[in-house]
Amino acid sequence: MSMIHIRKKHKLGQARARKTADELAKSLAADYNAKCKWHKDDLKFKSKGVQGLMHVGKDEVEIKVDLGMMLRPFKGKIESSILAQLEAILDNKKTSA
Repeated sequence: MSMIHIRKKHKLGQARARKTADELAKSLAADYNAKCKWHKDDLKFKSKGVQGLMHVGKDEVEIKVDLGMMLRPFKGKIESSILAQLEAILDNKKTSA
């Protein structure tokens, strides 16, 4: 498997960051037909060829994604897409607070 690891700092506090991260979870579920499940501040997601974990902390969101063999060639594109979505979600919430 090929690993994607993204960390993004935020100033939203844990509760607001988790709520905004849920938007990213919905997007991931739609994009990759993934099953998602929250357990406290960790979101586990899994689909054919991809599985991962998103941890929402009080000042940082961390995402780890394992890509199967079929998705490895798209690692850069997938990583860029996840990072862009995460930044847009966190930045939009920061400016509207």
